[in-house]
Amino acid sequence: MIKILVIGAKLQGVEGIYLAKKAGYQVTALDHNGDAPGRDLADEFIKAEVFDEEELLPLFLKADVVLPAIEDHEVITKVEEYGRKTGTRIMFDVNAYNISRSKHLSLELFQKNRLPIPAIYPDCGFPVILKPDEESGSKHVKKAYCRHEVEEYLETHKNIDTVIQEYVEGASYSLEVIGDGKRFYFPQITEVIVDEDYDCKRIVAPANLAGQEKQEMLEIGQRLAEILKIKGIFDIEVISQAGKLKILEIDARLPSQTPISVYHSTGMNMVEMMTALALGNPESIRILPAKQVCLYQQIQVCDGIIKVTGEHIIGSCRQLKVRKQFFGCTEAITDYEEGSRDWKGIIIVTGETEQQAQETFLKFIQQLKKELGIEDWEYIE
Repeated sequence: MIKILVIGAKLQGVEGIYLAKKAGYQVTALDHNGDAPGRDLADEFIKAEVFDEEELLPLFLKADVVLPAIEDHEVITKVEEYGRKTGTRIMFDVNAYNISRSKHLSLELFQKNRLPIPAIYPDCGFPVILKPDEESGSKHVKKAYCRHEVEEYLETHKNIDTVIQEYVEGASYSLEVIGDGKRFYFPQITEVIVDEDYDCKRIVAPANLAGQEKQEMLEIGQRLAEILKIKGIFDIEVISQAGKLKILEIDARLPSQTPISVYHSTGMNMVEMMTALALGNPESIRILPAKQVCLYQQIQVCDGIIKVTGEHIIGSCRQLKVRKQFFGCTEAITDYEEGSRDWKGIIIVTGETEQQAQETFLKFIQQLKKELGIEDWEYIE
């Protein structure tokens, strides 16, 4: 049995632990937070600081592979050091990460290689979107409608280096790319649906893309994979504007949400694929077509409201558990306790079509309302 050590048990950690368990691996998770959301999903959880070399080196020696599921430059540097000392395979591309963690460096890469991106301020009209240079996700992201709002944001966030680009309206899509520096794999394109704070609230796998856009997305993925010579994983997020794709960002680390969605749609397990490459078994990797549509979303149940919301809510969960056929859904990862009316969860539903999956999700909402005796609670998409 393959032994994997997952560093970090928050959002990306939950993803990594879940998929490693689905692959049948022996999973040890490590986090400095003893109440990290993913702690109970692993076979073994260890509360420790990555900088504690005396405690960490034996864990690396016991593992076949190590998966960093965290975005902290100093932590990643230390993990790489332990990998060199122990000879354990680290499933992470530091060089690609050093580019992707900076939006400025990423933009330079896109421009140098003439890849399509939204226009850069001030050479664009309003509205614009403002993002911190070295933060992923939706934290500190703002839409501005005039120069005054831009200046106000920059004044408020003067200690943060900010990237400002044209705000593009349209559907957002994501694609993971997995590679060993020479061979590259493109599992599935998914659609990313965000909430009012630009936090991803739902993934649709596969995305319902026109043939031309699908081809364009795969070509972007291929070009970036070859430029970065990726050894590990990165994801690309694009937006479709009038049938043309524009790159929003890349992130060279295991993402959250999309890998689990792709797993339930196709059966492809990205952690298993990365492990196969890390251990020198590329021949075991198969790119599979979608066998069904998966809808993956987070919900929060409390105070008379059931709401589909951004993934940030999962970061505050404790004692997450995987539950099958939870109120009729395919599977859930949730902190729900029997009879509780205050809980959060990742809800996974599937169907032959997106409409069927959506109908299954609405049936799930009705069933949980009925079984919890909260039929009068408001449901908000």
